[in-house]
Order: sequence, then structure tokens, then C-alpha cells
Amino acid sequence: MFGQKRNSLHGSKRERQQEMRTKRLFGARLARFSMYTAVSVFGVSTWMTFPADAADDGGRFPFVVSYGGADNASSVAHFLDAPAGRHGFVRVEGSEFVTDAGPIRFNGTNLTGPANFPEHDVADRLAARFARLGINCVRLHFMDTWYKNFMDTRRQCILDDDSKTQRKLSPAQLDKLDYMIAAFKKRGIYVNMNLHVGRTLDERDGVPTGSPWANKTVGQFYPRCVELQKEYAHDLLTHVNPYTGNAYTDEPAVAMIEISNEDRGLVVTRRRMVIKALAKPYQDELERQWNTWLKKKYPKNEVKYANGKAPLLNKFPKASAQFRKDFDDFLWDNELAYWKGMRDYIRETLKAKSPVSGTQAGTHYSPREIQAQLDYVDAHAYFHHPSGKGRGWVVKNSTNEWVAGGESLVHGLSTLTNLEFKCHASAKPFTVSEYSHPYPSPFTGEGQPLACAYGRTMGWDGIFQYSYNHFPEAFEPEGLPWCIFDALATPSVWVHSPACAAMMVRGDLRADRARTLGEFIWNRDRPGKEYVAVNTKNSKLFAGYADGREIKLGDVSLKVGATETGAAVISLVSRNATGFGQNGKASILVAASGVAANAGAKIERVSEKLVRLPERGHAPVCAEGIPCELTIPAPPARVKCWALGPDGSRKTVLVPEAGSDSAERTRLRLSPGSRTLWYEIAIDG
Repeated sequence: MFGQKRNSLHGSKRERQQEMRTKRLFGARLARFSMYTAVSVFGVSTWMTFPADAADDGGRFPFVVSYGGADNASSVAHFLDAPAGRHGFVRVEGSEFVTDAGPIRFNGTNLTGPANFPEHDVADRLAARFARLGINCVRLHFMDTWYKNFMDTRRQCILDDDSKTQRKLSPAQLDKLDYMIAAFKKRGIYVNMNLHVGRTLDERDGVPTGSPWANKTVGQFYPRCVELQKEYAHDLLTHVNPYTGNAYTDEPAVAMIEISNEDRGLVVTRRRMVIKALAKPYQDELERQWNTWLKKKYPKNEVKYANGKAPLLNKFPKASAQFRKDFDDFLWDNELAYWKGMRDYIRETLKAKSPVSGTQAGTHYSPREIQAQLDYVDAHAYFHHPSGKGRGWVVKNSTNEWVAGGESLVHGLSTLTNLEFKCHASAKPFTVSEYSHPYPSPFTGEGQPLACAYGRTMGWDGIFQYSYNHFPEAFEPEGLPWCIFDALATPSVWVHSPACAAMMVRGDLRADRARTLGEFIWNRDRPGKEYVAVNTKNSKLFAGYADGREIKLGDVSLKVGATETGAAVISLVSRNATGFGQNGKASILVAASGVAANAGAKIERVSEKLVRLPERGHAPVCAEGIPCELTIPAPPARVKCWALGPDGSRKTVLVPEAGSDSAERTRLRLSPGSRTLWYEIAIDG
């Protein structure tokens, strides 16, 4: 997340031209997308505004998935095998994660920075909510420093409040972390433990000035940095959690351990020609290691260099082809030695039993071939990573507008296919520990369902939505936090989490890289109106543009009506894996979502692919209702249906009708007037 390129689309001649092209080329399409049209200072632009008073208007209504709720139809907590680790440690067998009970996959989310340290009562409520939504793993991210991204002031994470060193862990913060992990474990929720993310060691602890942020790159070869990373790993992982009685090295609820988040290795650094930008102490150390490597390769000094020593490549611009090859081989060996050395320290010296990854594979951070030599491979991806002008994306009091994606991924699936072809090493388990279609995209809700559908088909083992929350005091908001990565109040994300859990955790969707089983469908018959569907015995998914078509998913069919964008996401889960009525009794959760945003928010389109957020709005979140005719394979006499409240409780009764094609089938009319994003269907045996 934190190493992505930012864009600036504010107030330029290029922007004015872009907006005029958008108006000419996409006027008709945007008219369907928008709710209001206005004249901006940059020319005519189109935007979507949610009602400031949160009153029902055009199918939009306040809706935030609540923390509370009984074990009702909105809960899939029974998918989780509590307590986490009851079947032994997660381990790697071949290309997948397993426990003693067999293969295990993860439908996950992230807690970032201070959000990893909630008060005890909040941790209990959070664990209960995650379990109800089918979240079975939480990535504990960015704990290792005082945190300031998106914050008004620096917030404490795991480090003690000590101006003289960054090496001490805070007992009070550890207690909060320990309790939260124990609460997760009790509910069947594993954790993904991140080690190095943001701590920037400096002179206080014997690290020279001039280091890149968080010691990235130099932390892989500068001895003092490596030494202190090992110290941190020792102090955290050997710490005994008093609420579980286990050290984290011996805790089966720790599903996996990540060494260093988004850490650009020497191989990628060389490709980007930025080794020469390192400060002198780091260049000197790298040069020393380079010459040591050469002496080992050429013990008889077969290769002569200036003054008997070989400088770094950036100091030797007329180097021979052999010199360049040697240098690249050295960087590869050096980086691999770091990752394997840290992995071996964690697994062999500290005796941690959980699988270990290095950093994210891909062109930005580390070659897949290097990361595949650890226990599993991980990657990150965002469909149109959001941006703010200047440093607006990390400063809470910034007035800069946010820019994010304004299109659906179903048109090309490029973000997902890039992960498959550039990052996934098929011989090892593969996770995507950060994934999102970030707000203010009107297609935010499609992100996790599409990633789980495609990823599970390709054999991926875990997908983690980014991010759930950053703020420790704001776990139950009625509106979206100002940090647009945080989706904790975004209903279009969470109403489909049970379906994601069905595909990933319960395993409804089978791995099928050749796509011969027909469970994963990508329909491209109508350019610009594509859709993705999943058709399994116990879960169904539609994401994209129905465009007047009847969508048939086995014995279930959908007819989606008009929506604000022309697209929708609809998921169905047979909660007890008994099908959708053709086999007797069934309990079915249906979720249908479109656009969601804060009341009073304006989402303005600046191009076919981008939107921006000139006004963030306020609580509560307002959601679009989706009109849909749903037909299931059971006669009306056996069917009951309710629109559900935000806590999953039954609110409005929907009247079953005989299907248009058969009296043995039932048609249900889902309507924006029901003011909900999910429904319960109960079928008698």
C-alpha cells in the first residue's frame, strides 16, 4: 500500500481537456451513473451526491452492517472451526496450506497501525463481528512504530514511549494486542503477524543517517539493521501471551509470519537504477560485501578490477558484460541470503512453527523466484490505488480531493490476472495480503468477491481486504472514516463477506486453473457490459452488468433491474450447504449491493476510469437498493423470505410468487423499497 505511485489531477489544463472529452464521449453513460450535474470551476463535470439529510431518495437509504446481532441468517460464524489452531499449526504441504484437518484457506482483512491495540471490550465485539462475517484471518499490519499516516497526531503502536531508543516494546500495548489475538482465537480467527513495516532505525540505535524510510532496501544488507530486526522478531515472537499461555512462536492461531512489508530488494533497486542514491555508509557496506562475494567466486583473482577492488556498478559506468552479470548475480544472492537468513532465524533459532514469507513478490518489490524459496508467496494489488495531491493522502487535515477508480474490474480483470501471471508461484501457497477497490469508487463492493472468485479458481490460498480500520477509538462508526482505505462501515463490502467465506473458507468454489468445471464464469459477450459469475452447489455470485439479460446459475436465476452504474453485485449462500431448495430444507442469505457513500458526499467523475471526492460527507452511510427478480428451485408453499436489518434481524416479509416458468419454482422480487442490502430465504423440507 505505502509504496504506490500517486496521481495529481487537480486544476491543470490537461484535466480541463480530460473532462471535456469525458463529457463528449461518455455523456450518455455518465447520465445514468450520476444523480446530479453541475458546473465546476474546471468546466462541466458530473457527480453523484448522496442526500445530506440521509432521507430515502432514489433508492438510497442509511445502512451500516452492525456489530451486534444474534446467530441469525446474516451469520456464517459456523464456517470457522473454533478455536483457531484446534487442528494443529498451519503448515505448507505442496502448494497449499493445511492443518491436521486438511487444506485451509483464508478470507481475511487488515488492521493497520493503532487499530491493532483496541480496548478489551472493543476487541471482543470486533472478534464477534469478524466471525459473523466469515473472516477467519486478520493481518496485524504496521505495528512496529509510532504511526502517523492518516492521523492528526502520531499514535502509539507497539513501541514504548521512549525518545532514546526504538527497541523497547510497550507492556501496555502488548497487553491490548495479546487480548485481541486471544479473542480472535476463541472465535476461530487466525492472525497474520507482520514484523518489519514502518520502524525507521537511526543514530539512537546505531544506524547511520541517510537511510530510506523504514530502512527499506538497506535493512536487507546493513548488518546493524538486520541485527535489530532479529531482536524485534525475538522480543515479539517469544513473548508469552498471558491470555492464551503461548509464546507466538508456539501459537497455532498464528497462521503466518511476514518478515518485511513492501520492501524493495536489491534486485529491483538495481533495475530502477537507485543504488547510487543510497547514502555513503550504505554504499560503502554494499561495496565491501560485493568485493567479498567476488573473492569467493574468483579465489585466484582471475578477474582484475581497478586498484584490485571492484566498485559498485554505478561507479563503473564502462563496465564489461561480465562485470554487469557478476554484479547482478551478487545482488540476487545478497537479497536471497537476507530473506532466507531471516526465515531461518525465525523458524530454526526462535523455533516458530508458522509458515514465513519475505515480502511482496512482483516488479515493485522482490522477484517471485526469490520469494518462492520461502514458505509461501505473497503479493499486494489495488484496482486504481487512490491518490491525493501532494501528501494529501496521508495527512488527516488535508483538504485535497481524493482520486480513485471509477470503473468496474469485470471489463478486463487485469489486476487479478496480473497477480496470477506475475506473482503467483504455482508450486507454493499464494496469498494476496492487501487487496481493494478503494472508496470513492462506486464499485468498491465488487473487490473482495471478484478477488475470491478468481483467486480461488486459480488456487490462491488467502485474500485479505485492505483495510478494515486504522483508528483505535473508531471501531463502530455510522459513517465512513476520513481515511478512505478503511472499509469498516462500507456495507457493500461486508454484506458479501459471507459469500467470500463460502468460496474460500468452506471451499464451495474449487481450484480450476483450466476453467473446465464451469463454476467460474466470465461473460464477455457484450463489450462494456461484462459480468463475472460463480455457480456452485451452495454459493452463487453475480458481479457486473446484467444489461437486461436473465442470469442463470444452475437452478437459480436473476433478473437485475436498473442501477445507478448499470452494475450490481449479488451473492447467495446456502448457509448449511443444503443447496437452494431443490434438496429440501435450506437457509439462504442473499446480498445485493451497488453504490454506497457517506450522506452528503459528492463523487465526481473526471474520466471514464477515475472519480474523485470533492466532498467527503458525513454519517450515516447511504446505500443504493438493488431491484432484482430472483428465482429459486422450490415451490412458493415451501418458501419464506424476509428483508433483513443491519443486524440481520427479520424486518419486512417478501411474498413468494410462482415462477414464470414453473409452479415448482419461486420468484422473489427484491426491491429498493425494502431498504436493505441482504435478505433471508427459509425453505421448509
